[in-house]
Amino acid sequence: MNHSHSDSPFAAVLRGDEPGTVIARDEEKQFAIIASLEPEAAVHWLALPFESGQSTEEMEHNDRERFLQLVDYAITETKARVDEHPELSAGFTIKFHLGAYETIPHAKLHILSAE
Repeated sequence: MNHSHSDSPFAAVLRGDEPGTVIARDEEKQFAIIASLEPEAAVHWLALPFESGQSTEEMEHNDRERFLQLVDYAITETKARVDEHPELSAGFTIKFHLGAYETIPHAKLHILSAE
């Protein structure tokens, strides 16, 4: 089941078409966590669904259950990696952008280590 569209650089990373670091990948849930190419913290990851084409706000509005599953996935997978990434031991923030500020049409949550 491949929902990837060429309109998202994140989908290209997940396909292996573009360079990037995949931190976690769940083929069953169709979610992944990748390292941000423009980090704003010692750890800055993006949790995202494999499919692109809708913004975070559209996903939250159109498929609330999938949006909440993505939030749960981000929290669970990040907590599971605290031992490997000591920068996360002080805690982490999950944030997302809504509206015009979200420039790439691919739903995503930002995971940032506490600074």
